[in-house]
Formats: sequence, C-alpha cells, structure tokens
Amino acid sequence: MTGTDGKRTIRVRTWAAAAAVAAVGLTAACSTSSSKGASGSVMVPRAGQGIGPGGVPSAAPFTPKPCGPEATAATVNPLPGPNDQVAPGGTLDKIRKRGFLIAGIDLNTELFGYDPKHDNNPQGFDVDIARAMARAIFGSDGHIQFRVVTLGDPKTGEYAQLHAGNVDLVVQTTTITCARMQSPTPMNFSNPYYTAELKLLMPLGDDGKAQSASLAGLKGVKTADGSQVKVCATLKSTSAAQIEQVLGKAGTFAAPNALDCLADLQQGLVGAIYTDDALLRGMESQDPHVKMTTAPPEEEQPYGIVTNHPDSGTNDLTPFVNAALANLIQDSGPNGWRSLFANDLGSHPTSLPQIPQHYPLGS
Repeated sequence: MTGTDGKRTIRVRTWAAAAAVAAVGLTAACSTSSSKGASGSVMVPRAGQGIGPGGVPSAAPFTPKPCGPEATAATVNPLPGPNDQVAPGGTLDKIRKRGFLIAGIDLNTELFGYDPKHDNNPQGFDVDIARAMARAIFGSDGHIQFRVVTLGDPKTGEYAQLHAGNVDLVVQTTTITCARMQSPTPMNFSNPYYTAELKLLMPLGDDGKAQSASLAGLKGVKTADGSQVKVCATLKSTSAAQIEQVLGKAGTFAAPNALDCLADLQQGLVGAIYTDDALLRGMESQDPHVKMTTAPPEEEQPYGIVTNHPDSGTNDLTPFVNAALANLIQDSGPNGWRSLFANDLGSHPTSLPQIPQHYPLGS
C-alpha cells in the first residue's frame, strides 16, 4: 500500500501464533539416555543477566583486518586417538582426565540446538557436531556435557565462558569473523562446519506466498504509524550490525536470542527478521505464517567451532578440532557430516562446507 508521502508502506500483521513459541528450558545435560553424564552430574547453565536491547555494553572501538583461510588453519596430523599420548597439562589432557568434554550450545535455535521434550536431552545439528568432537577425543559416545552460552553477553557469552574455563568449546551457529579472532577478547575458530546465508524472514504476503523484499528494499518503508519498519536480529550479532548499517538505528531491533525475534515478529513489534538462513529454517518450521523472502541472499556466513584463545601459549584443542572436523566431513557413514546434516535439518546437503577466500570482517 502507499502512504501519504508516496512511499510504499508495509503492513505489519499480528496473529495468535499457530504454534506458540516453546518455552526453552535453561538446563542442558549430557548426550547419554540419562540426564546425568559421565561425571554423574548435570551442567546447569546460568541465565543471561541484563540482556536486552542495549543490555550488553558496546565493545571498545576496534577495526578488524581482512583475514583468510590461514586464520582458521590450525591442524594436527595425524589425529591422536583416544589412547595416543597428548601434551601433558594441555587442554586435551585436562579433558581426558576429567572424563568428558564440556560443550557450549544454544537451546533457542530450532534444528540446530534445542530441547524439544524439555527433558535435558538437547538435539540439533550443532549438538551432534559437538558430540562428534567428544567421540573423536574419547573414541565412544557418552563423554559430553552441555552448558548454555549466550551470544555477546559479558558473563554467559562464548568468550567469557571459554576464557573462564567453564566450557572447552562452543558450537552455536557462530559466524567466523576476523573481528572475533583479532579483537581484544579473541577466540579461536575451526574451519567452517556449515555455510549459512543471510536472508530476510517476513510474514506471508496477502496472496499467501513469500514476499520478495530485501533488507535494502526496506529502507524508507514505513509502518502504519509512519515510523521506519524495524528488522530484528540477535543482539551483538553480525546481522544486527548489518541492519544498522543499512537501515540505521531506527530500523534496528536487537533481541537477546534469535527465537525472541520470532515472538517479536508474531506480536507485530518488528516487520522482519534478518539473520542466517540456518536460524530462519527453524522459525519456518515453527510458524506456517512466515517465510524467507525470495530476494537473493545478502552474503555467506561460515559457522565455526569456537575454542579458547589463551592469553599465552597455545590451545592444543584447536588443531585437534580442525582435524576431527575434516575427518567428520569426509566420513560418508551414519555418523558422518552428511548424515548428521540430513537427520537434523531434514534435507540432504547440496555441497560441503567451504573455506572462503576471505572471512567476513564482522564486529
């Protein structure tokens, strides 16, 4: 429709969600059939504190330098088996002596990390990738516990949890960016285990089909009250920074978790969600009234497994993860990357994860 200023306006719908957004439990447990892990205890994550739009302080000004494949190329060859010797006192040695890997995950991302039955048995592609890393370390299943981490939060975020030793690695649909590897609070990344694309999710059009809008196409588009339409993304995410760059602060709506964006869209607080198609696929599976737009993807977002970047020395888990991931991607069996992708995401992959010539600069 057209407003009095002659510009195309957007009709923001609200609806009673056909399938209410599931409340996500804050407890995560191990990968065995019991809710207790190899250590006999359940890792109970802390809830995010003070999370919300503006709830996380802005990082100090930092300009990342372009980075390429060398930034994530750490590897070890051959991959040490569960009975092979590893460096004493290193991260791998500590994990082995503990008896289980502690993996940071998200429980708010349908298909990637969630707890559908609320029984402390997290499921999804990220969860299975983490389990595969534990299997590579110990040679069998059941040696893993999970802790929920929150993107960008100073207390429960990836950097804070890794640096404090609360988790050994994080698999949480985290985009590999030069900024995250070079900043004053740096993290190590594996090579990509999944390549996502930035897309826009909106309510179905009046014809019941997916809309065609792009992020840039929403610039200047007004809601019924005459304000710039807002687009939602996860707080401190690369997509939130891109929304602000294209639409300005007036068009940016930052939420604590990706799933919160779906609730905000359902309530009419925002007109669209802009994030990785991996997250949007899960939202589509939860609500039949929303669909990714038909506009071409904005850019690719390579996901990596995050490990700690120590203040001094090296983290021998980082090259181990890369070697284990390479084996997983090459494995065509029931526990290989292709099978995990098909089982968790409901479709067969059309390509394997690609190491880009240049990683996103990010923020």
